[in-house]
Amino acid sequence: MEKYLYSSQTCKLRTELQLLKITIFVQNFKLMNRKLIWGLALVGMLGFASCGGNNDAEAEQNDADSTAVDTTMVETDMEEETPLAFNGVAKGDYTLYGHSEIEASGDEISAEEMMQSVADNGGFEGKVKVTIDEVCQKAGCWITFANGDKESVRVFFRDHFTIPTETASGTEAILLGQAVMDTLTVDFQKHLLDDAAENGEEVAQSEYDAITEDKTETTFDCEAILVKNVE
Repeated sequence: MEKYLYSSQTCKLRTELQLLKITIFVQNFKLMNRKLIWGLALVGMLGFASCGGNNDAEAEQNDADSTAVDTTMVETDMEEETPLAFNGVAKGDYTLYGHSEIEASGDEISAEEMMQSVADNGGFEGKVKVTIDEVCQKAGCWITFANGDKESVRVFFRDHFTIPTETASGTEAILLGQAVMDTLTVDFQKHLLDDAAENGEEVAQSEYDAITEDKTETTFDCEAILVKNVE
């Protein structure tokens, strides 16, 4: 009987010991899991912070690069723009507009002579005396001049300087610049028709429809112009 009680107690003690070991194991396992979870969370937070820091640094660098590009573009634009030297300066019987100073010295050639030079040499550079035919009514940034019984020649003012839009047709002028063969796109030809309509001319839809391809013609790149004063 005593032997049986001893064995039963021993078995009970072993069972309790096993339960204690299991309890300790479970507690240790939970603790390890907590440490593991906190460790992973900490690594994630550090990684996120590091990534965010890199993104911030990259963003700052991109902003700096963008600013540098913008500054370069602004500087380039400023370098390309040439200040207008003469904007309505009195020159005897004329008024001067443009980038260079010129005089009515009598050495100007006629429009017909200029066109002959273009035909013979492919271009012309110098001074030419003309009679203004049309003036851009939006801003005065271009004119045309009569070319005998042929189509008028269009003049574009360099760097978009202008003359008064009220300058009358038939006004005498002296141009300094270059005559060249130029290609006018379809869109630009239609834009010129818009200008003509604003100038009071009647422009039919058929004229717009007739423009279907680019056009090559003689144009004049004008550096300066003397406009004859109206008496």
